Amino acid sequence: MELPARIGRYEIERLLGEGGMGRVLLARDTVLGRRVALKILRDDLGLPPELRAQLVDRMRQEARAAAALSHPGMVTLHDMGQDEQVGLYLVFELIDGPTLRELLAKGPLPPDTVASIARTIGAALTHAHEAGVIHRDVKPENVMLARSGPKLTDFGIARLQDSTLTRATTVLGTPAYSAPEALASGAFGPRSDEFSLATTLYEALTGARAFPGDDTLAVATRVATSKQPALSAQLPSLGRFAHLDAIFDRALAKEAKNRFPTCEAFGNLVADELEGANSDTITPAPRSSIVPRATRRWQNVTALASVVVIAALVVAGRLQSGDEGGVSLKSVASAFAATVGSAPKMVVAAPPSLAHRSSPAPSGSAAASPVLDAGTADAVAPAASASASAPAPSGDP
Repeated sequence: MELPARIGRYEIERLLGEGGMGRVLLARDTVLGRRVALKILRDDLGLPPELRAQLVDRMRQEARAAAALSHPGMVTLHDMGQDEQVGLYLVFELIDGPTLRELLAKGPLPPDTVASIARTIGAALTHAHEAGVIHRDVKPENVMLARSGPKLTDFGIARLQDSTLTRATTVLGTPAYSAPEALASGAFGPRSDEFSLATTLYEALTGARAFPGDDTLAVATRVATSKQPALSAQLPSLGRFAHLDAIFDRALAKEAKNRFPTCEAFGNLVADELEGANSDTITPAPRSSIVPRATRRWQNVTALASVVVIAALVVAGRLQSGDEGGVSLKSVASAFAATVGSAPKMVVAAPPSLAHRSSPAPSGSAAASPVLDAGTADAVAPAASASASAPAPSGDP
């Protein structure tokens, strides 16, 4: 394949990589004197004119999506142009690092690296969602590890709120990383991106897919009907993170309403867990704080007996109020103390704290952290317990 020497004002140096439909070239901007990544369509596929026109439209949509966003966790679009030889081209910032897929070829990533990816990409996706952009293809190939931090790339099949390029029923993306509702009916939204992020982080931590397989139909069936293996079953060393499986159970819930409210909330919770910061945020109930049923019954009987004794003594006191030997308040108190004193002694521990480390934002101030939004008692309850999760507000951002 012979590369053009120049595209627009950009001098072409070499091929960086290629996918099913496009190529990315290393180029030099002759005006600004910087190196960039230049994206073009492949010219060796013999595509029918109609299909090629659709792909060109998709590239324009990618440019629109990227131009609408500005976040440190996203690759920046510098330019778009039309060249007589290659047609439409997009110019992105050059990322000096590998993709997550390339790193996974060497095995699972360290937890601190995954924590950085979770926090940064989760925030980047929520930023996109608030701007009305759904990525729809979050996967290891589209996460790059730059020196400055993780970057989300390739908004080629992103959907904008006013887009007519792709219909809601069009199934795009990669089945192993797509949400059940996306595979079933093409229903993409912020929480389908969250599902895709969860499968990506799962693979980054374990080196294995949450829903493995090579056959598209078999993989789609697993996504729709099967629960992912526990992370510690894939990599035993992950067992030291006590809440990790519960967090992923919720993010990978089959119903979108049972997932976290935002990708940022999910990413922050994963990062906190991997960094050891969730011990103060999510505390399992200790066994010593659970009052046995038999003890509760005895407490109820004691309380009832105490009320009866007090009532009887008060009535007696009224009947004998004129007598010198009448019942006094002191005797009532003594009888009550004797009754309560006959109950078995116990110490009931205070309920475990589910409060977040930061205080709630005062009225009228900036919103609390995204984790607080999901910080109910079931914040990391397994997705199977659907009834325990608070229903999501109607409509995604």
